[in-house]
Amino acid sequence: MSVECWLTIHRCRIHSRHSKCAGRLGRRVCCEQASTASAFDSGEHQPLEDGPDDVFVKDNAGMLDIAVHPDFATNAWIYYCFVAGSSDLNTMVIERARLAGVRLVERERIFAALPWFHNSIVYGCRIVFRDSHLFVSTGDRWDLRHLAQSPGSHPGKIMRLREDGTAPDDNPYAQLPGAAAEVWAIGTQNPQGLAVHPVSGDLWEHEHGPLGGDEINIIRAGRNYGWPVVTFGKEYSGATIGEGLTFKEGMEQPVRSYVPSIAPSDMLFYTGSAFPGWRGNLFLGALAKTHLARLVIEGETVIAEEQLLAENGRRVRLVEQGPDGFIYIGVDDGRILRLVPTNPAH
Repeated sequence: MSVECWLTIHRCRIHSRHSKCAGRLGRRVCCEQASTASAFDSGEHQPLEDGPDDVFVKDNAGMLDIAVHPDFATNAWIYYCFVAGSSDLNTMVIERARLAGVRLVERERIFAALPWFHNSIVYGCRIVFRDSHLFVSTGDRWDLRHLAQSPGSHPGKIMRLREDGTAPDDNPYAQLPGAAAEVWAIGTQNPQGLAVHPVSGDLWEHEHGPLGGDEINIIRAGRNYGWPVVTFGKEYSGATIGEGLTFKEGMEQPVRSYVPSIAPSDMLFYTGSAFPGWRGNLFLGALAKTHLARLVIEGETVIAEEQLLAENGRRVRLVEQGPDGFIYIGVDDGRILRLVPTNPAH
């Protein structure tokens, strides 16, 4: 495997997702934390016009994720998640807009997490499509961790929305008095990766823990993933969180946990042909451990894990499969790198 620099963006802390749009081969969309979205054609960088003007940028806040609608070739919808507001009050929101050349038109704000809050950390803000619905992760905002166990608020949850941002009637808490109808699952800490398994259709998630305790989970309707009651991590001071439980009846155990933390970022099930031996493998970026993690999955179990690119010391923030079947990674120095097999037979 070799690594090529496919694109350089002159901003640090890039978080980007390449588009998966049919009929637009070679074109991608990307978002950068400190700005709005951009389009790329064969490596040419074109900032998109008429984006949101209330992006709050500080610490973890900014433009955080972007995705194209599965039927983008016919409807031109793109969806993006960012933090809106100011240092006084802010929250993560989702907008959608149609992409017309390099302009965002028909912009709609379709979701805003409640409550608004005054810090600038732990937003989650990952989006993925499955079965004509939009799944969204929300972080617990750290100071609002107690709300992660309550279906009546948005922090520390996985949401399921219709494509227009409304809540489906068959969501697990939709008929519960006082609950937020958008909630699909509760008890997450800071989900930074969402991906749909290409065979089972299950929704996989990974999340940052506190000091240790990063997790990989399979997200199912109405399930409780434990935070902050159950965790394999500790406070950054080293103190125990809550009662120090790692198991409690009625709360899900992770598929995998990491102690010490790797600080996972982004998530990809590989389905391409460029690396046939990696089909079905799960890839995670690692910020703290500065590598690309390749996990071999059997059913719902991780049976092997390999650290790729660890010698490069790069904080991997993006992991995406391009329409050419190659794997693209975005790193914190502003580059998007392409992984290419040195021996295509393997």
